[in-house]
Amino acid sequence: MNLESQLQSVFSLERPHLEHLDIPVNDVVKVTTPSGTFALKIYNLQSRAVKDVQWELDLVEHLVAQGAPVVKPICGKRGYVETLNVDGQERAAALFEWVPGEKPKASHEIYILLGEAAARIHAAADTFRPSWIRETYDAHMLIDEQIERMKKHLVASGRYEQMVALGERLKALIANPELDQGICHMDLTLDNTHIHDNKLTVFDFDSSGWCWRAIEPYGVLRFSKDYFEDWLTGYRSVRPFSEADEKTVSAFVVIGDIRNVVWKLGEARSSRGTPMITARDLPQIVDDWLDLEPQS
Repeated sequence: MNLESQLQSVFSLERPHLEHLDIPVNDVVKVTTPSGTFALKIYNLQSRAVKDVQWELDLVEHLVAQGAPVVKPICGKRGYVETLNVDGQERAAALFEWVPGEKPKASHEIYILLGEAAARIHAAADTFRPSWIRETYDAHMLIDEQIERMKKHLVASGRYEQMVALGERLKALIANPELDQGICHMDLTLDNTHIHDNKLTVFDFDSSGWCWRAIEPYGVLRFSKDYFEDWLTGYRSVRPFSEADEKTVSAFVVIGDIRNVVWKLGEARSSRGTPMITARDLPQIVDDWLDLEPQS
């Protein structure tokens, strides 16, 4: 049975027209029908089993119910998580409303809205009570595991010992027990939002899990200190973001980059296709991390 027929059977979508989008981790398809437009997400078998996807959809359903600015899922015959046969493989899939609008362009106003959206998601997630947590992004997972995943590349580039030492310093910087923790989006960039009528909507909770809330804006600070101030303004209009959390974001700039580099090396669970970088690129990357490293 082809994908169009499966969508008709599972989600009751009549005459679906499919447009496969260029998304790196999971397969995403824009589905256009006479009744509306939807986003079909077919999950990467290397990183997501059905139970993992169910946790994500339970979270999204809870956030929607709490009024957070997130994409709405569409229920199939068996619930929000279905399995589809794609090229002979059974893969977890979920269907979402197509978020109106487009990816926003960077501006002070947009980053205020992004900070506000992050805060509203965090506030709503604080009342989410799943039977288990899919991912707990502790210091071991964020730092030790990532260094181990790229160990052979670091050794080949002569930077392994230097990276281990940097990892220990980073772990000390985030060891403050006063830092806010809870469920985070973990990839809350403009790439995962649409803007429409001055309303920002967030999607793609594939990386979500339990972490320090100070990791959420690391990409904003990496991009622009001014936009980070805007993000803080938006966030603090909804819920607190302490001075300790604000200070620690700079450590997560490096930690977040480490995870991204592991993915680009092809060593993450969700990595697919040809690696984007090699060990030859690591000396400059590690030097950049050392330059970005905050002082305790």
